[in-house]
Amino acid sequence: MNSTALPPRVSRGFLRGPRSAFRWTAYVLGVTSFAAGIPTPFYPFYEQRFGFSAGILGVVFGAYAAGVLLTLFFVAPLAERVGRRNLLYLGMALTALGAIVFALATGVLWLAFARVLAGMAVGTTTSVATAAMADLEPYRDQHHVARVAVAANFGGVALGVTLSGLFAQFGADPSQVVYLLPILASVVGVAAVRATPETASAIGTKIPMRIQRISVPRQLRRPFWVAAGGIAACYSIYGFFAALVPSYVRVGLRIDSPLAAALVVALLFGTAALTQIVTGQVRDRRALLVGFPLLVGALVALVLILSLTSTTWLVLATAGMGGAVGLTYMGSITLVDRVVPEAQRGEVLAGYYCAGYLALAIPTIGVAEASEWVGLTEAGILFGAVLAVAVATLFVGVLRTPTPPGGGGRPRPGALGAE
Repeated sequence: MNSTALPPRVSRGFLRGPRSAFRWTAYVLGVTSFAAGIPTPFYPFYEQRFGFSAGILGVVFGAYAAGVLLTLFFVAPLAERVGRRNLLYLGMALTALGAIVFALATGVLWLAFARVLAGMAVGTTTSVATAAMADLEPYRDQHHVARVAVAANFGGVALGVTLSGLFAQFGADPSQVVYLLPILASVVGVAAVRATPETASAIGTKIPMRIQRISVPRQLRRPFWVAAGGIAACYSIYGFFAALVPSYVRVGLRIDSPLAAALVVALLFGTAALTQIVTGQVRDRRALLVGFPLLVGALVALVLILSLTSTTWLVLATAGMGGAVGLTYMGSITLVDRVVPEAQRGEVLAGYYCAGYLALAIPTIGVAEASEWVGLTEAGILFGAVLAVAVATLFVGVLRTPTPPGGGGRPRPGALGAE
């Protein structure tokens, strides 16, 4: 770690305590999720303003996953060669650029381009920031790294959706002004990156340019598929909710309030983030054994509630689903972190995140397309039932798949200093 990269005046202003650099890197990670959540309450508005169908809206949603995978495989692998800080700078620039394109959008193609940029920002930042956080965590507590990374992701989306809902409800010309928020957050993110040390270990070396490949060692394939199933379940519910809820609140519940729709979506992500804080000792297989059944129960409840058009029951089901998502994602990410040897982390994690973002795109596009044929509520019931069956099948797989007691991964000390 190159501590000389810390500018003295900036470090005095930004760094306090042994975990300060770690926290600022987590902030940078959260900024991209925050920006990705900002447009959510405005999609019904864009649909009406630009005159496109629900199916086209699904394609706009799906463009996000394409942007993530593009940078995950072509840009993120450059981190050790060009420097992690440089890629985090790029992530902040893409975040701000995506916000600008959203603010100036005049049609559906501009929205799709903005979503691609938002996805590229996430793909550039996620694995790089998480790797930097692992090196910046002063007590080498990798479970803490995973908890904070998950909380930053989910919490960032929850905060972005909530603030955006407030702007949509009460702001003047909100579909432009609201995008100042991610732009300002990105500016602070640039200062945060500048205030942290470089953690890449091979800057300037002759590492050949390459596309990130996916490779899972034979002995790790069974626990890998358990972990990949966990992130796929969580991200598919993420896409399902983002595609369904804003329109369902307006059409199904007849509540013409962007803030109400935003708060329901934010409840899912906020509860998932809070779960990381209150269930700190429940991890990998134990978390999955609790999280998967809760996910199935929450999805079944949601399917039943959609036909009842009950706001109260929708809120309760959303809170339960958020807790289940938080537990499942925590189990998934801590399991893969525990069993994967350091030398093979890049190849395995590429496959892990690829499973998640592909799963995000499927229900996102599917709900939008199906709603044109059978109606929004019916499409939500259909995909909710399909997801419930899929998650139940994954749970059976978890029960039948023993996971190794340890791995060649990062050290996990038993007694750690307090933050």
